[in-house]
Amino acid sequence: MENLRCPLVGSFRAESPFLDGHFVGNPIVPGAIILGFLAAGLKERGQRLVNVQRMKFIRPLRPDVSFEVTIGRRGSGLRAEFSDGEGIFATASLVIRPIDE
Repeated sequence: MENLRCPLVGSFRAESPFLDGHFVGNPIVPGAIILGFLAAGLKERGQRLVNVQRMKFIRPLRPDVSFEVTIGRRGSGLRAEFSDGEGIFATASLVIRPIDE
């Protein structure tokens, strides 16, 4: 797979129900929601997310902030970089397969 960039671009609205209580007065987007966005974007491209071998959050993603996911080869695996206007906020080592496999 070549580097996958746009259109894996999104943002999550501050009014989203999954932000209730996460965290009051200092909301951040949960990692599971970010991974769900990645999985849905891959599915639209005929791929499926099989495994997240490791994920590291450098800083939180805030609501109403646009972000981008770039996926590229790294050694024998795949690496995802999640970035916003301030730079990379998370990285992940992934296993991805075509949906028909």
